[in-house]
Formats: sequence, C-alpha cells, structure tokens
Amino acid sequence: MRTGRLTHIFLLLLGMLIIGALVVLGAVFYSSITSETPIPIPTIEIVITPEKKATVQLPPKWTPTPSPVPTETSTVWSETESANLDSADALAKKRALGELLGPYLQNVTSDSVTIAWRTAGASQGEVVYGSTSEYNLSALDAVLGKQHHVTLSRLQPDTLYHYRLISGDVPLTEDMRFRTAPGPERTTLSFVVYGDTQHNPEIHRSIINRAQSLEPDFALHVGDLVNIGWNEAQWDEFFRIEKEFLAHVPLFPTLGNHETESKYYFERFFLPGNERWYSVSYGPVRIICLQIDGIAKFDEVSEQYQWLEQILKKNTQPWLFVFFHKPPYSAEYEGPEEGHIRSRLTPLFEQHGVKLVFSGHNHNYQRSYVNGITYIVTGGGGGNLSDRVKEDDYLIRYYVGYHLVQIIIEGDELNAIALTPEGAIIDRFEISLP
Repeated sequence: MRTGRLTHIFLLLLGMLIIGALVVLGAVFYSSITSETPIPIPTIEIVITPEKKATVQLPPKWTPTPSPVPTETSTVWSETESANLDSADALAKKRALGELLGPYLQNVTSDSVTIAWRTAGASQGEVVYGSTSEYNLSALDAVLGKQHHVTLSRLQPDTLYHYRLISGDVPLTEDMRFRTAPGPERTTLSFVVYGDTQHNPEIHRSIINRAQSLEPDFALHVGDLVNIGWNEAQWDEFFRIEKEFLAHVPLFPTLGNHETESKYYFERFFLPGNERWYSVSYGPVRIICLQIDGIAKFDEVSEQYQWLEQILKKNTQPWLFVFFHKPPYSAEYEGPEEGHIRSRLTPLFEQHGVKLVFSGHNHNYQRSYVNGITYIVTGGGGGNLSDRVKEDDYLIRYYVGYHLVQIIIEGDELNAIALTPEGAIIDRFEISLP
C-alpha cells in the first residue's frame, strides 16, 4: 500500500518536471523566431548613502539650452540696397513679425559677441555686419521661432563694428554699432552699475537714459530685473525699456531673489559659463558674477564656492570686482544669508585682492569699507525705496533715492560717481592700485 503511494507521487513529480521543461523550451523557441524588442521600463537611479538612506537623483531645475551654431557667410549687403525701413516690404515684414524686442548685445569678448532679439511672431532672422555699413559678413539664425540669437566670431579686439538685423533681405533695424572688448593692454574703460528695476517703469527708463548718456563700455545689473520672474510680460517690459541702450552696450546681469530662477531669464540672456556664476575679462578688469539670491548654495563644499576659489587664484588682471544680489554689509534688516556671505565669501575677497563688490536687494544707495574692500549697494533702479533700520559701523555714505553708479578706470586710478537720473552727484570716491 505504501509502495503504491510512493510510486504515484514519483510519477506526479516526474510529469510536472516534463511539463515545466516543455514550457521553457517553447518560450525559447518563440523568442528565437520573433523580432519584437521588449519595451524599456523607465527607471530612477537610487543612491544609497553611507547612512543607508535612499536618495533620488533628480535633474537640475533648469539647464540652459545650448546655443545653436549660426551659419556665417561672406556677403555684401549695402546700406543703400533694400535698406529703407519705411519701404512697403519692410513695413509688411514688421507687421507680420509684430513687436521687435532687440537686438541686444550679450557676452562681448575680445573676439566675439552674441546678438539676440525677440519677435512677437515666429520667424527666422539674420545679422549682417562688418567694419563698415557695407556689411560684408552675415550670420543666420535659421531656427523658426520667436527668440533668436547669433554669435559673431573671429572678430578683432577693441574694434568698432557695424551691424543690422534683417529678415529675408528686408531690413528690421537701422545701422547699429558695437565694440569688441579690449585686451589687457588697454588701461582705460568705463562701465555703469544699477539694479532692482522691478517697479516703476518710468524710473527704470530714466535710469537707462542717464546710463546711455554716459556712453559706457558695458553695464552690470545686480539683480531683481523684474518683480515676478515667471511673468513673461514683465520681461517684455524690461527689454522694451532697455532696447535702445542694449543695442550698443552689452549687459551682464545676475539673478536676484525676484527672478526665482525663472526660465525666461535663461531664455533671453546668453551669458558665459553656466549663466548663473561666471567671469568676464574686459581690458584691465576681471569681473566675477555670483548667484547669491537665496536659492543657490555657496558654502565651502558647493560647486559655486569651489569655482570662485579657482577663478580668484587664476586672476592676473590688476582690477578685480565681484557683483551679486544680496549684500554682505547693509544698514537694513538682514537674514542668515547675509551673515553667511560675510563668513564664507568675504575672506576669499580679502585674500585675493578684490577692490570693489557690488550688490543690490536694498532699494537705496550704500557705500561701506571693510578690510580694504569697498562694498556698494546700488538698488535704486526703480524698486520702491527703502530706508535704513539700524546702525552699521562700516557705513560711509547712505542715500535713499533712485540712482546708478558710474565707474571710470584710467591706469592705476579708479573714479566712482553715484548719480541720480537727473545727473546730480550723490557720492563719489576714488581707489588707487598699490
């Protein structure tokens, strides 16, 4: 009786093994005669830290789109050939494209410049340029869209060029000019600094009018260009106000807390490096832009701090300036971040010979002097004004009012003048190299 049961069990197991083997052989045969490819399943990379905690690696909030390589061709496009802005073709093209914001100069170097513009309607665009208004060269942005830019390369240092924006051989602008950045052999230049233009368009416009009258080589904006960074209409207004100025003068901005890392900032500006923190060489000057806006990290292990440390160590220019949004020294309310700037960044500035630090955030003018460095708060570009709330032992000059700052360098001497939109001088100081 027991032997019979064991026999039945053995035969049952043997049958199950045979059936399983047949199923496996059938699957292998089927996969060998089919050409279908399995559909990949999306995965998320999980990293286990030494503390055995799982963290998810996420992409950055915003990655600037790489600049397309323009098509650059030799051409002859005479100023008098099809150059009438009031011709029937030109007027028809302008109506089709809608409002033109630009062109505006970006990332000027000693041998290149980026020219950007924006149209209300989708289009292609082209920049004709040359050493005269005969425009013997052209660069085409063949992308059909609203935001455009081309980079003109192989230019000569410290040289005046003519350029004009066209679309389909129809002129969109009059003859315009830009000058490439000089090399280190040039010892004179001037630039303007302003910031916090997020309110009061009329004030903003008056600041730009004054800046334009000073004919600077370039301009710095210390952040809070607009009030709401994700409101595209405010960006249109910004470029509408600065249109004429930026057609001839390159602007180097930094992110403020009101930009909130908006994609519109990165869509419309074309800046060096990662466009958040970057360095510019202009004649005898090295200018460093940082992202100190309440969002980016700048502690000793951060990418930004380590990048800054290397740039400062490699600098060879006699004049070294830094600009960012939130100030390290101020006579207004401050949060923990301002203290972190003083403890983490100012020691680097002092160690490597920084002469001037520009910031904004406070809607007034302040000049402080700490351990050999002059700190300027220039937040009077249009934002609602604010007054001091505390004493500051380092404060030398304070002014509640709209203003901008002009910097003039002549060899080893620097002259700085803070001006109202009407041209009244509210502060002036000098710095000499040792």
